[in-house]
Amino acid sequence: MKKIFFMMAMAAMVAVSCTKDGKDENKGQDETPSEVVSRVFDDFENGGILTWTGSGGASFEIADNPSKTGINKTDKVGKVTASGAQWEFSWSTAFGGEEIDFVNFSEEGYIVKVDVYSPKANSPVYLKFEGVDVPAVEITNVTTTKANEWETLEFDYETYGMADGAYKNFVILFDAGVTTEGGEVFYFDNLRLCAE
Repeated sequence: MKKIFFMMAMAAMVAVSCTKDGKDENKGQDETPSEVVSRVFDDFENGGILTWTGSGGASFEIADNPSKTGINKTDKVGKVTASGAQWEFSWSTAFGGEEIDFVNFSEEGYIVKVDVYSPKANSPVYLKFEGVDVPAVEITNVTTTKANEWETLEFDYETYGMADGAYKNFVILFDAGVTTEGGEVFYFDNLRLCAE
């Protein structure tokens, strides 16, 4: 009986994980049909998967989605409130918690996608992988293109020589390198690794 229940549960998970039109029924997120998600690092539902901490002046909390429209109709998201400092950031705990689940890029893919809701367009967003016995790798050429609307930002690590089994956590910077008056709020969600 347990075996039958397990097989039925697995079939149900496969059926709802991603339909042919690319809509993820579990997350309420519209994905492009060609997106192949190999790992979800965090979606902030049910308390989140990773633990995030604000640093350099930024604060972090899990909050209600400010706009359940477009590509992101989930309930909960990550919220970063800026202090205005030039290099403030939020960083995550290790993937997998106490049992670190390192990333195997050659098997899982090199493209990290994250849904972002920014108060302004043209805001630089940096995403950095940190690891063990390897240098951190940070992509610094991505900017938001929309204001007060969800969009998916893409960070492609394929040409950075990412070693399998060496990277364990993230650092994300909003308005990276920009000094402001402070109080800007950035939301992010559905941080995922994609094979394509």
